[in-house]
Amino acid sequence: MVSSSKNSGAAKSATPRKRLGFGYFIAAVIFLANPCINIIDILPDFFGYLFLIAGLSKWADLCPNVSDAMLSLKKLRWFMLIKLFVSMLVPIVDDTYVLVFTFGFAVIELMYALPSAWRIFDGFEYFGTRFSGNSVFLNIKTLRTVTNLFFVLKSLFCVLPELCSLSSFEYSGYVTSTPQIDFGAYKAPLTVFNIFIWSLIAVLWLVNILPYIVRISRDTPFLERVLHDYDLEITENVGLAFRRTLHSAVTLIIAGFVFFPNLWIDGVNVIPTFIGAIFLTAAMIRLSKMSPISKGTVPTQIIFAVVSLISYAASLIFELYYGIGMIQHSFEAYDLYNITRALAIVEYGAMGATVYMIYREIRRLIRMHLAPDPDVTDKRLCDIYETHRREADMGVIAGFVGFVIALIINIVYSVMRADIAPQYYMIPLLAMGIWFVYMINNLWRLYEQIEYKYI
Repeated sequence: MVSSSKNSGAAKSATPRKRLGFGYFIAAVIFLANPCINIIDILPDFFGYLFLIAGLSKWADLCPNVSDAMLSLKKLRWFMLIKLFVSMLVPIVDDTYVLVFTFGFAVIELMYALPSAWRIFDGFEYFGTRFSGNSVFLNIKTLRTVTNLFFVLKSLFCVLPELCSLSSFEYSGYVTSTPQIDFGAYKAPLTVFNIFIWSLIAVLWLVNILPYIVRISRDTPFLERVLHDYDLEITENVGLAFRRTLHSAVTLIIAGFVFFPNLWIDGVNVIPTFIGAIFLTAAMIRLSKMSPISKGTVPTQIIFAVVSLISYAASLIFELYYGIGMIQHSFEAYDLYNITRALAIVEYGAMGATVYMIYREIRRLIRMHLAPDPDVTDKRLCDIYETHRREADMGVIAGFVGFVIALIINIVYSVMRADIAPQYYMIPLLAMGIWFVYMINNLWRLYEQIEYKYI
């Protein structure tokens, strides 16, 4: 817990605007404002909502409205993560599926984003009243309206071009005496219209919300009053800070492992594992705030992310130019296929090293936080703590063994995928999926055990 105290002291020395997450707010609005085409997003909304959650974290501790908004946004981020997954399927599925995906995620986002935005503005009005922050109230009514308009039109203009896929023109032809309209031909112009109009709406939102954020961030006396109460009520609670750091680290680890199961379509894994590696890197950095970690842990995650990105890019290039069916007819296709196989082996090797380092850090946490404290003299209590520590340790070892088995199965399939039936991709997918489910349960059980100790 000494490390936590040092981190707390370092946090207090930061500027008020930094401590209250204004950098996260700016990153969030930039990620949320970029144009979308159906569900394809250059700057994924998933990361935008992650930044927004990070920015609101301290405010939520002092205001129930902001806390409620946080709970909704935390649910929404998982839907946005699924959306990020599904967007990889857009180039290979029928347009009607793209319409269903686009409409479904648009409705889900509106269900969570609009009430959350309303609660956030209510919360900031509460802060402005409680801590005499006049900067909060300037232009807030206009900003409420523009924000609601922003989210509604964002969903509308993403769905509108995809409605053209409902046209039955190409199947029915001209069967009446009057000309029929091929609505499908309007999809491209509507997409351009969507990008143009949406860019204008995004600019309108940005020119309203960015000055608002900057204005509040410069109101230092107001921020200092907020932080004074925050330090009195929250910062001094070391156990709470520890539990939150551990919770966020576990959440990031699980988010990283989500990208480990491989979905092979036409011999190409469409799940971007490198995104998972980025989450794992963030998890280890977060974990280091609790106590020192091994020097090689974070560099291993970074190497894994780079190797995975290169492997993913090579696989996409192979699919774009050739495909698995061409390797028997083209020397160039076969050579590139061999490159993808070699890169896959290197990627899985880096994945194995990454998971080993993570499991090693988890075992270190178990030894540090589940073992009995030195000042505990009650033998019965020591036996209970030791039992919990041993069970948790065995769970970690079993999880790592399960991962190694799943990893070997995935390596074998990635090397032999052109020589076996396509449906065999289900075997490595299920193997990694079973390990993932076990890992989730194991991690949350470990978190609950450690959390209980520091309540």
